[in-house]
Amino acid sequence: MGSGAINDRLFLNFGLLSQLAATVLLVVLFLLLRRHAARRPYFRAWCSAWIVVAIGLAAVTLRYNVLPTFLGQGDGTDWWVKSCYFAYQFGKLAFLVLLLQGTLLYLRGMAHPSFGLIRWLWAGVGAITLVSVVMSSSLLPVLFWQGLCNLVVFILCAVAMLTLPAPRRSLGTRTTGSVLAAMAVVWLAYLLGLVNTVVPGARAVTGFRILLNGPNNYLDLILGMLLAFGMVLVLFEDAHREIDTAHRELRVAHEQLLRESYLDALTSAYNRRAFNDGIGLEDAKGSFGVLVALDVDNLKDVNDAHGHKHGDALLKHLFAVLRAGLRPSDKLYRMGGDEFLVVMPRAVVVTAAARIREIIASAPALRLADSGVLLNLRASVGAAEFASIEELDVALHSADRAMYEHKRANRQQHTAPPAAAKLVNGR
Repeated sequence: MGSGAINDRLFLNFGLLSQLAATVLLVVLFLLLRRHAARRPYFRAWCSAWIVVAIGLAAVTLRYNVLPTFLGQGDGTDWWVKSCYFAYQFGKLAFLVLLLQGTLLYLRGMAHPSFGLIRWLWAGVGAITLVSVVMSSSLLPVLFWQGLCNLVVFILCAVAMLTLPAPRRSLGTRTTGSVLAAMAVVWLAYLLGLVNTVVPGARAVTGFRILLNGPNNYLDLILGMLLAFGMVLVLFEDAHREIDTAHRELRVAHEQLLRESYLDALTSAYNRRAFNDGIGLEDAKGSFGVLVALDVDNLKDVNDAHGHKHGDALLKHLFAVLRAGLRPSDKLYRMGGDEFLVVMPRAVVVTAAARIREIIASAPALRLADSGVLLNLRASVGAAEFASIEELDVALHSADRAMYEHKRANRQQHTAPPAAAKLVNGR
């Protein structure tokens, strides 16, 4: 048996089969996850990397575990041995190109990396594969040239992952970068053990050469699984960030919709639903206070004389006037139509009702932009006190009754016949 054949037998069959089986399982895992990476081209590149390396391992497994049964042990000059070595070398080097491409895609986020070098790397893969296999009579020199490429790519990818900006660093990127750095160190050791296979007279490091006698398959298996774990972790973290962003956007949209559902679209006051749900009543829950009911007396007249557009303007004017004159703790609700409520914590009924009437009486008239007509605010006011938040319903009933009494009085005042008024003046 020649020295080349003896060197090739350094690959223990069981370790090689274990590495192939584990890589095939990783390919299945990455293919299952690929549908979750539709917008992540970096993961598609990494998935393709594991596929090509599985093909390469399958080729060298055939060379040592299947084909010898039919074709004999063979040596480095047999065409089928060269073919297996070529497929193995091309698969391993293609893995490096796709690993680098995926890393660049992750770093830069582009569908096609700007480095035109990627295209030339594929040509380089074919050239290095062909030359290294043709010039070698065994697998070990092939491994040496493969090791040089591994060392360069692993260092580049490790540095890229470990030097990401702080906001982009994560457990996945640190794991992937650290494993790639460890793989670079391991392949440096392999190169020191293989140097004499391509450099005549060079002295290989015996301790590192022993690593190639079988243990390398298991070491490569462990590092490969850790690298795949880091890649999957990067994908999950990326997807988790996307899901978190979507959840935050949904939460903001939900809060916005909820807020809008509690606001009157015309005046921006709280609406009836907000009052029923206790929105804005937090301050009143721990105190006594006054509930004031208001009804705009001249809204119908304005709508009939000037149109609903100006009636709406009058309602908005009322809200603006009240909001400017009330305390921050006082909450204003539009219950519908021309009816409003004011909840005034820590207020007493006499001063609260007087304050509301004063605000309305002193409000400036609303000038209509298209006609210049001045509209004065007229409103009926009723107030009732509450000792606790549980008494709001009772206070609302009392305030409504007082407000309608005030409205009847206002109506009688504005509709009194002129003759009656003259008779009274004549007394």
